[in-house]
Amino acid sequence: MSRLADYFVIVGYDSDKEKTASNVGGQPTCGKIVQRFPEKDWPDTPFIEGIEWFCQPLGWSLSYEKQEPKFFVSVLTDIDTNKHYCACLSFHETLAITQTRSVDDEDETIGSTRLLPGGTPSATDGVTTATSITHHSVMYAPKCLVLISRLDCADTFKNCLGTIYTVYIENLAYGMETLIGNILGCIQVPPAGGPQVRFSIGAGDKQSLQPPQSSSLPTTGSGVHFLFKQLGIKNVLILLCAVMTENKILFLSKCYCHLTESCKALVALMYPFRYTHVYIPILPAPLMEVLSTPTPFIMGIHSSLQTEITDLLDVIVVDLDGGLVTIPASLTPPVPILPSPLWEQTQEQLSMILFPNLAQADLAFPTHERPSALSKTDAQIDKELRAIFMRLFAQLLQGYRSCLTIIRIHPKPVITFHKAGFLGARDLIESEFLFRVLDSMFFTTFVNERGPPWRASDAWDELYSSMNELLKSEAQNRNLILTHIQELGRILFENEGTLAHTGYAQKVLRPPEGSFHRIHQPALPRISSEKVEQIIQEGIRKNGVPQRFHVTRNQHRIIPMGPRLPEALDVRPNVQNSARRLEVLRTCVSYIFENRIADARKLLPAVMRTLKHRDARLILCREFFGYVHGNKSVLDHQQFELVVRFMNKALQNSSGIDEYTVAAALLPMSTIFCRKLSTGVVQFAYTEIQDHAIWKNIQFWESTFFQDVQGQIKALYLLHRRQNEHQKEANCVLDEVPLEEPTALEITAEQLRKSPTIEEEKKAELAKSEESTLYSQAIHFANRMVSLLIPLDVNVDAASKPKPAFRLDENQSVSNSIIGSHSLSEHSDDGFEENNALEIGVSVGKTISRFIDCVCTEGGVTSDHIRNLHDMVPGVVHMHIESLEPVYLEAKRHPHVQKPKIQTPCLLPAEEFVTDHLRCFLMPDGREDDTQCLIPAEGALFLTNYRVVFKGSPCDPLYCEQVIVRSFPIASLLKEKKISVLYLAHLDQTLPEGLQLRSSSFQLLKVAFDPEVTPEQIESFRKILSKARHPFDEFEYFAFQSYGTILQGVAPPKTKEKYSTIKGFAKKTLLRTAKKAGYKQKQQTKRKLVSDYEYGGADAGADSQSIDDELQDGDEFETQNNAMPRVLTNKDVERMRERSYVQDWKRLGFDAESQRGFRISNVNASYATCRSYPAIIVAPVQCSDAAIMHLGRCFKGQRIPLPTWRHTNGALLIRGAQPNSKSVIGMLKNTTGSNTNAHHDVTHYPEQDKYFLALINTMPKLTPLAINQYSGMNLSMNSLLGHGPSTDDRQCLTPELSRKHKNNLDMVNDGSKSGQGGGGKGGTMKGNQSASNAHGAFRKMRLYALGEKSQAKSNMNVDFCADFIPVDYPDIRQSRPAFKKLIRACMPSHNTNEADGQSFAKMVEHSDWLQQISSLMQLSGAVVDLIDLQESSVMLSLEDGSDVTAQLSSIAQLCLDPYYRTLDGFRVLVEKEWLAFGHRFAHRSNLKPSHANTNIAFAPTFLQFLDVVHQLQSQFPMAFEFNDFYLRFLAYHAVSCRFRTFLFDCELERSDSGIAAMEDKRGSLNAKHLFGGGGGMASNGSDDECNVYPMDLRSPRTPAPMSRIGHSIFDYIERQHNKTPVFYNFLYSGDKDMTLRPQNNVAALDLWSYYTNEELAQGPPYDLEVTTVDDEIDLSEMKGKRMVITAGYDNPEKYNPNAYVCLLSEVRQAETERGILPQKWLQVWNSLEVPKVETIPRNASLGKIFVQTHQHKRSTLEIIMKGRLAGYQDKYFHPHRFEKHPYTTPTNCNHCTKLLWGPVGYRCMDCGNSYHEKCTELSMKNCTKYKAIDGTVGPPNVSMSQGDTASIASSAATTARTSSHHFYNQFSSNVAENRTHEGHLYKRGALLKGWKQRWFVLDSIKHQLRYYDTAEDTAPKGIIGKYIELLFLAGYYRFLFNISELAEVQSVTAAQPAQIGAKGVDEKGFFDLKTSKRTYNFYAMNANLAQEWIEKLQACLQ
Repeated sequence: MSRLADYFVIVGYDSDKEKTASNVGGQPTCGKIVQRFPEKDWPDTPFIEGIEWFCQPLGWSLSYEKQEPKFFVSVLTDIDTNKHYCACLSFHETLAITQTRSVDDEDETIGSTRLLPGGTPSATDGVTTATSITHHSVMYAPKCLVLISRLDCADTFKNCLGTIYTVYIENLAYGMETLIGNILGCIQVPPAGGPQVRFSIGAGDKQSLQPPQSSSLPTTGSGVHFLFKQLGIKNVLILLCAVMTENKILFLSKCYCHLTESCKALVALMYPFRYTHVYIPILPAPLMEVLSTPTPFIMGIHSSLQTEITDLLDVIVVDLDGGLVTIPASLTPPVPILPSPLWEQTQEQLSMILFPNLAQADLAFPTHERPSALSKTDAQIDKELRAIFMRLFAQLLQGYRSCLTIIRIHPKPVITFHKAGFLGARDLIESEFLFRVLDSMFFTTFVNERGPPWRASDAWDELYSSMNELLKSEAQNRNLILTHIQELGRILFENEGTLAHTGYAQKVLRPPEGSFHRIHQPALPRISSEKVEQIIQEGIRKNGVPQRFHVTRNQHRIIPMGPRLPEALDVRPNVQNSARRLEVLRTCVSYIFENRIADARKLLPAVMRTLKHRDARLILCREFFGYVHGNKSVLDHQQFELVVRFMNKALQNSSGIDEYTVAAALLPMSTIFCRKLSTGVVQFAYTEIQDHAIWKNIQFWESTFFQDVQGQIKALYLLHRRQNEHQKEANCVLDEVPLEEPTALEITAEQLRKSPTIEEEKKAELAKSEESTLYSQAIHFANRMVSLLIPLDVNVDAASKPKPAFRLDENQSVSNSIIGSHSLSEHSDDGFEENNALEIGVSVGKTISRFIDCVCTEGGVTSDHIRNLHDMVPGVVHMHIESLEPVYLEAKRHPHVQKPKIQTPCLLPAEEFVTDHLRCFLMPDGREDDTQCLIPAEGALFLTNYRVVFKGSPCDPLYCEQVIVRSFPIASLLKEKKISVLYLAHLDQTLPEGLQLRSSSFQLLKVAFDPEVTPEQIESFRKILSKARHPFDEFEYFAFQSYGTILQGVAPPKTKEKYSTIKGFAKKTLLRTAKKAGYKQKQQTKRKLVSDYEYGGADAGADSQSIDDELQDGDEFETQNNAMPRVLTNKDVERMRERSYVQDWKRLGFDAESQRGFRISNVNASYATCRSYPAIIVAPVQCSDAAIMHLGRCFKGQRIPLPTWRHTNGALLIRGAQPNSKSVIGMLKNTTGSNTNAHHDVTHYPEQDKYFLALINTMPKLTPLAINQYSGMNLSMNSLLGHGPSTDDRQCLTPELSRKHKNNLDMVNDGSKSGQGGGGKGGTMKGNQSASNAHGAFRKMRLYALGEKSQAKSNMNVDFCADFIPVDYPDIRQSRPAFKKLIRACMPSHNTNEADGQSFAKMVEHSDWLQQISSLMQLSGAVVDLIDLQESSVMLSLEDGSDVTAQLSSIAQLCLDPYYRTLDGFRVLVEKEWLAFGHRFAHRSNLKPSHANTNIAFAPTFLQFLDVVHQLQSQFPMAFEFNDFYLRFLAYHAVSCRFRTFLFDCELERSDSGIAAMEDKRGSLNAKHLFGGGGGMASNGSDDECNVYPMDLRSPRTPAPMSRIGHSIFDYIERQHNKTPVFYNFLYSGDKDMTLRPQNNVAALDLWSYYTNEELAQGPPYDLEVTTVDDEIDLSEMKGKRMVITAGYDNPEKYNPNAYVCLLSEVRQAETERGILPQKWLQVWNSLEVPKVETIPRNASLGKIFVQTHQHKRSTLEIIMKGRLAGYQDKYFHPHRFEKHPYTTPTNCNHCTKLLWGPVGYRCMDCGNSYHEKCTELSMKNCTKYKAIDGTVGPPNVSMSQGDTASIASSAATTARTSSHHFYNQFSSNVAENRTHEGHLYKRGALLKGWKQRWFVLDSIKHQLRYYDTAEDTAPKGIIGKYIELLFLAGYYRFLFNISELAEVQSVTAAQPAQIGAKGVDEKGFFDLKTSKRTYNFYAMNANLAQEWIEKLQACLQ
């Protein structure tokens, strides 16, 4: 029995606090407790402080009107989590306010009374004016009657408080003291299950109270139904999921009752869980800061406070009135929902209850029976809804009792829950909702309350036990679902006892309506506390008699077990795991233990696949357990290996479903299975399974410990029971326990049932036995943890150990990782083994100590035992570490896997191994699409003096007979990376260390070293590899260790290490600083090879190079600065003149005998003019050698522009470096100033102008070409360069010249006058400009110079027929990252995920490699067009003249000259353009010995050239004599260092090393001349075979060590070409006159197969001796046979040759069979006669000619126009002056064209352009204040799409639309500004905008009406009208560029007058201009001006 209410409280308005608060500053006032009964606290229920806050949740405030009484219930929770229900009835009393202050203060106070959101009006609402308030105004103060109780009886409290209020308001003759005393002391309520109570509080009332039948079932009335009506099904479900996962919930409503009912309903839906967090259904406004608590809560506040909760980012807000649930987007983690089937089923069942007619809504003939739900009350529907959620949790927790773990029974039960086992058995490991529920505080309380098997049960326990049967029956008949829900709902309805009230008529007093409006109602009288106390005491005495009620209590019983989850080893085969597979598993295990290892290995692959399934893993554990006998099972080595392998596979494949189960089953076997390594040394299985993360999971150890403890406790009580039954000593084990033995829960229930009858001594004895069991198990598990957490190699030095593969589970409370100290020790200095082992031991000891604290505290182990355990752990750890040392040493000597035999790779002649092989595994990377079955492979890594080679066989047993070879040259090594923890899937093994080697030959070696390879061996391998990659000097490369005669008497130059001494470093630093400051070195007495002024030029022009290149250049050139001069004989010079490139120049007519203005000069024979140029150069006849020597100072690196090729039309191709910034090219470079400034620049070097004048004199003379004059393919390049017809006398060539208005811009006379130079000073080219009368003719330049944009600071002066074009080109700063990205795309080190956008195609695209190839082809195509079509010469003046210059020059010559497309010609081209002109091969390939300690990246300059040749070959397959393998061979050996050809930077270095001299001697003795005879004659082969170095010809200088000269790659190719057609292209046609014009857009290019192809059978196919030594293919035997060729493994060209190779082989075999000496293949091929084919003569049509030339002409136009416009823009370079500007109307940004609105923009004060703040940095700095062109944004975009092959018209149209205004102005007429008419006009901006005065300019040429802010502005504010069409005359085509599609003007008419805000308005001055888009309104100053504007506009339109 309990009291109906504990306290009755009267709370009133605190006027004292109101006065104080008002004086302080208007703080919210508070109520006060007027009276409380009883005045003393109950002993069992103390009074709750702060009750006054909850009586008025919105605060205490006065009102001018009486409010109707209100009732609500607040819920408060005390410190013991007991809920107290505060029923509050609030009403208003009259309060007279007396005058205590001045009238003004009173009025201010009254006027500031705040409006209550709950409906209390403010001062302005209650009274109309402040003056009507009298000095003694009547106001109303709230007062509350409060009942505080521990019972939830809201209706009863409402009736009682209503009765008291009625007695007070009606002044009835009942004593208030009697009523209050009866409520507090006389009414006793029986507990749950008791009968109905009928009572009266003494006011003539009759009331009844029915307690619920069960105390555990919540009572809700109709609150749940109300919650669903307000929020809907889905919202309530989400809300339930949120509260179950411990989120914060906040309800909003205007009604307090709704808040209380909704919070109560939500908590009721959680049943059987109990909400244990903060629960405040009605939160007072002053306590709003409570919402910021970090703990979960359920709270409710009034809706008026909603604006104060906007900053809550982790609170789910529920608006009950609006039916809205708001989940913050920032909520982390998000709210999970129920698992998939339950979520849908719950929604469907809720719809059945809430919407019973929904199923029949669409039926055409619904049943006439009314659904029974229509007659249900809200309370009944409420209970059915709750029944659905009870069923939901019963289904969700099915089998939970199987996972309850009993760890103690006495003195009280201690139960834990196996969470991982439950989730795994239910297969709900991925359910986020259930995972978080199991981790919640609710579930912990649930386990504590419902876990004990002996207790009182309730409805949910019954439902849980019968849920399986219900679901089975419902599956057969779905109609039963609704029936079962209704039955459960009926039980819940009967529990609340609602029907009991219907049999008893209650009588409750109620005040009449409107009684609260009474004006003269007296205040609530003061109640006598003594009288109330007397009545309470009297009631207590009366209730002290024995109970008269019969209470039905739930008796304790054994809780049903419910459905059982599958046991760990209780496995039945499923569909995925057939019985056959499981039988194979059992058979394999039996073979292992029967020592039939061979049979077991046959079944190994099948068992490995079977172990991927869960059932198989569990059966494996059971099978192993069946072979365990005793505490140790000793196996032999092979048995042990297979057992450990199976254990590792089972652990590896285990997922969250069975991870704990499998690991727990294998845990005891890890300390049982072992093998004997030697006498006294035994290795257990736990040393081989330590690498799995499960052993680092503390939760696993705890759950496994509790499971074992439960088994021991169970065995303990079974033993006691048997002793009692059989009265004998029990000596049985678990195996003898029958299957019918009780479960642990049943044993616990039995003990709890007997507990009242068991003696205390017996209980103490049982408790002590349980505690001893826990203690012994803790010792056992501590030893197990030591075994599995301490690694086997703990005693190995930390420096030689790999990095740890794992750490402790991050989710655990263990902060120190087991391997954490190990990681730290790697960086320590001592490296002692003891220190490393000690750190690991301490870390493991701490982990075990935490585990002991956790489990022993929860299990109730005594403190003494816990202390003993802590003392024991360090000793166990130390002993175990000591015992592991001999095991580790012995295990290393007993390899557990039978290793395959090492296969030695084939070697080249003179190639030898430099270190022992390292056994390893070739790991898969991201490119094995076709060879997945072949990799990983097991073999060895070999290091020779030439290559890094892996050779082995695949790990897959089905392919183990194949041979896998991967190799690359050491010199091509790009990056060597050490990797760790590599997992081998085929072997289920993790290897600790590995290497990843990446090569510039597009090869990747990713190897994992075998455990037998020590870290010392790996480190030694890496050091030797690094030393071989960067040797001491060039002669240590493989090229000089083999091939060729020994070179005697020539000492290789010693390379001094960079900055080898501090003195040298200081000297160089000072010299560099002095040079940068402008000082020069003193003249040396000795003669230098390089002039002093070179260094300044080199430093000044280094801006186009990277920093490392610049430093390296300086160092290399300084080292030999003081070298002795060369002494050359005439014979030496003669030999130099016989070099291949000199012979090529003679072929082209550069020798003096050809009389074409050139001569072959020896000026650089001693390399004094330029160190990086060839010894023999081509020079104009007019230029002397002395002038050439002095000319070098003008150019970077003294690389003066030299002719290198000549067209038959006389056009030259000139190459050189860019000019130094100190001096500019006199004929091409002008400054923006006057001629005097330009003359000042070139007076320093007058010889420069003479040199270029001499070059131009050798070029073909220009002849005027009329518009319609064209022939063949040389027709229209002039027009494409922008030279169109002009109506003026002078042709406008550039935008700059059109604005200079000079009279001397006509063409120069191309006769002999051009050589005179106009009589300038010193004969320079700056002279008078001659005029030509060739009006209306086109004009072309004699010389075009392609240079960098950094040089283009001014436009070209075309007076000298030379034009400078700045171009963009891919330099090494761009090609290096592109190459790096291409390498990663073609050779990814790991598998890429296409879903992440990392597909192969995407990565290739992002590398920009093909874009750079396209750019090179476009630039070289422009050179080809200018020379071939334009007949103009081209000078390449890019960077230092050795990289991009070599690329463009070579490609252009290859396209122009068919000779270079032959094998001999291509050799000459490479030797001339790349070797002779000094491409820095050694530097770009990072081969310099001084590069060993630098980070200079590989630059693929030569590789890009070969890639372009490959693209040409793909597009013109019949134009080249060599094939693609020839190019790939060159690309591979350009970085391999097998040949000497590409090992040096210039000809000077080859000369210093003696190679050049030997080559010259060989050339003089060789009978076969490259240019003298036919190309079909056989060469003499290699240097050694020719014997061209007789000893008497060598001139020994100083004694030098013996060295070899090495091979030339071209000699090697020549010899191989004579033997086999491996380099020959059988499709070669040999067209002598064909000029190649390839497609250069990216779409037309393909990725070179050199980057991606691989042959694993023999390695790279470019070392021909290696790839042919293994097996020589007999093509005759292959004919007709079927062969299998694997892509990526075999060589398709070798096994499937083309028809030509097969036919030549048949001819050779036929000759052999007939006894004839076989001829060489080349002789047979050349003897073939080509059949004559009659050709049909066709005249080439004009269209065909245009199509042939169109593509290149378009790209050439693009380059030239971009260069011109870029130079023009730079000339007028002025920065913007930005200021912040607010944009009140939407405006577009001039850079990004996006919207610009608000105070966020910037506007230029000069040109008026608008930009975002972020766009100001990116905008082009071309402010138009100083130039009279349109101020459009960005550069003049004339670039056309490279990937588009459409006409020039479409491309140019697209270009023009992007920058229309600017583009038009670039090609505008030279009429000044084209101002037809101008003046001031008023213009209205839009319909609703005002009139503004603007300065208007009418342009009749452009059809524009422009307007400006003022007449002085140059940039128009806007343009009205349309543009004319811009015509480009390209050949005979006219291309139309629609520059802008602005609105066209339709008419100009007079308009009606309007208000413009000015005085003296002329009504006839208005006129309108109508366009297709809008109508513009204008006003002129008077009618005459208006008429004039109208006429001008109409004339322009006509």
